[in-house]
Amino acid sequence: MHRFLIGVFLILSFTKLQALDLKVRLFSDQAVQRFLITPDSSKFTLLALRADGSSLDTIYDIYPKDPARTFVVSVKGKYIQLKLGDQTLGEFEGLYFSGLDSLHQFRITANKKNRAYYGGVRALVRGGQLQVVNIVDLEHYVAGVVESEAGHVPELEFFKAQAVLARTFALRNLGKHEAEGYNLKDDVSSQVYFSKAHYTHKDLILKAVSATRDTVLVNIDCDLILSVFHANSGGMTVNSEDVWLKPVPELKSKIDSFSIGVGSYSWEKRINSQRFFSYFARMFGVKNDAELQKALLNFEQKDRQRNFSYKGKSLKLTTVRHDFKLRSTYFTIELDGDDVLLKGKGFGHGVGLSQDGAIEMSKRGYGYQSILCHYFFEVELENKDFILDN
Repeated sequence: MHRFLIGVFLILSFTKLQALDLKVRLFSDQAVQRFLITPDSSKFTLLALRADGSSLDTIYDIYPKDPARTFVVSVKGKYIQLKLGDQTLGEFEGLYFSGLDSLHQFRITANKKNRAYYGGVRALVRGGQLQVVNIVDLEHYVAGVVESEAGHVPELEFFKAQAVLARTFALRNLGKHEAEGYNLKDDVSSQVYFSKAHYTHKDLILKAVSATRDTVLVNIDCDLILSVFHANSGGMTVNSEDVWLKPVPELKSKIDSFSIGVGSYSWEKRINSQRFFSYFARMFGVKNDAELQKALLNFEQKDRQRNFSYKGKSLKLTTVRHDFKLRSTYFTIELDGDDVLLKGKGFGHGVGLSQDGAIEMSKRGYGYQSILCHYFFEVELENKDFILDN
């Protein structure tokens, strides 16, 4: 069922996306029943799609003489209801708001969150909710990721390193959600992408993205690497297999002096001692006795450890970190009254690039190439077109 009450109706074939365009699901970590969308100018088109999003039914042109406007898009059963103010424009299986060029901006409000994006915005009903997807040029996406993930410190070489990693991740994971109709999500399960780059340091971020345009990071086999990062290594990065089981040659543990004493390097956490000791007793299937408590209080990590071992059994520290919501697995334990005091170093899983360390390297004059080669083993910079063509 498709009903437009205003505008000019045209029948067109759906334009194939350019190779550099990504489909990124927005608000992917929450349910969306309704959103508002405002184009930044009248130069855009509004397309009605079929339920699978694969074919175009009609297109409505918004002419330059028309003022910019805010549309309300909401779920109504199996359909999407489109409104302009109090006027209902119709009910559709899918909608696509398309800018006439890649720099066209749409402002979106959903679940009290206000965001802005370049490119186009597609809406379909999936599981009784709106699936909102931004169809965006790769480089605009990369800039948005750099700002969302790391835009707080104005360091050009650091931004360049982050841009290369963001681009590498995106291209490596193009097929991750293909069955669901998009490439990537906008949350931490892919890369955080809260908007186009438009805040305080946007000019420096755009400069970094432009300077590294089309550049990706590859291993010795010319494959795109697993381009992971974290906030602070605590002075020593982690082997990939210590976190995700599988060893990756370019993700090996190494001393990282650049992360020491900067940013989120150190942390402390108090935990009730009986709760803490009882947890380990339960995990090991032993009594919560003086022997176990002594072993825990004598636990030291001169270098990062993968496990805490006791009486021939081992418990992964990543499990401890998750269960007690710790900043990292790199900690020591002291008794302090009725509590244990955990004194830790680092923030995050510790694999790959340390953002605090990379910022410090940038401040000391290191280029982005040196930053990336410090944190990833036996890697090279390559043009994405060469990788995608081979």
